Amino acid sequence: MYPAFLFGMERSGTTLLSMMVGAHPEIAVPLATTGLWFDFHARLADYSNLCSGADIDRLVVDVLAHERIRLWRTMLDAGRIRAAIRPSDFGSVVAAFHAEYARAHGKSRWANIDIATLDNMHVADRWFPNARFVHIVRDGRDVAISNQTMPYGAGNIAECAEAWKRRITISLRMGDILGPDRYLPFRYESLILQPQTTLARICTFLGLPFHEDMLAYGETVDARVPADKQWLWPELKSPPQTSKVDRWRREMSENQRVVFEGIAADTLREMGYETYEQLPRRVGAHLLELGYFLGRGRRLERLLGRFGIKRRTRLERRRVSCKAPD
Repeated sequence: MYPAFLFGMERSGTTLLSMMVGAHPEIAVPLATTGLWFDFHARLADYSNLCSGADIDRLVVDVLAHERIRLWRTMLDAGRIRAAIRPSDFGSVVAAFHAEYARAHGKSRWANIDIATLDNMHVADRWFPNARFVHIVRDGRDVAISNQTMPYGAGNIAECAEAWKRRITISLRMGDILGPDRYLPFRYESLILQPQTTLARICTFLGLPFHEDMLAYGETVDARVPADKQWLWPELKSPPQTSKVDRWRREMSENQRVVFEGIAADTLREMGYETYEQLPRRVGAHLLELGYFLGRGRRLERLLGRFGIKRRTRLERRRVSCKAPD
């Protein structure tokens, strides 16, 4: 058996994908580790590169204490994990924790969900030369709009376009090197509009039969996502929301679209998305792009923060309104 890495850019449906795949009776997908494994791998010198049993023990203790692992809300047997780790083999650390999670949930296989894999496929490939990589790609314009509702992510639409283009392109090229047997890119829109067909394709890629439980993923959310984190994905318990597809057509201004496509139209076309045949010349778009340039890195938010002013994102405002008393 081989491990699977599920990933995509922020606000591209990675959490939905993990809920669907993790609802399969044979494969366990814990809550996203969000860079945890890559961070620990970068710090291996702190653990003497796992050369001794004592170094391995220290690493196991630190990983078990990490917030991301605690969010798994699963009793993990440290002894079993420790016994499965080989000296100087970080891949066996990742495998040991995930295998223990799968065992605790009565499943035979595991998959990791982590948006950081988008930038670190080459590292995960070194850990697991037989791993399968499942890459969900969402229309970058919808990613940009969704980012604007969140308390994290790209600061403005131009920054998001640059990040989306760069990160998607690098991953696609890495996928070309891995080949179709190990790398599967697919569009978020197909998961929403044809969920069973798309999930069946993913299952085939992973060497699993499709199971109808994957479409009942909403029933597993309370058990797999802490209640105080569910506000980040308000519709996660609901069936796939078709309103999430092509939001940019309804919510993105013409000037915003011109700015985004001026940066990333070639990558949009490569993924089969509709774009302008010829980018319109608009003074308003040039002014908007200048404003985005001046506001890079959330400069405006940081400036307001110095005066004690914090602008809530749309999702944060929604969270507060939901908590308000009747």
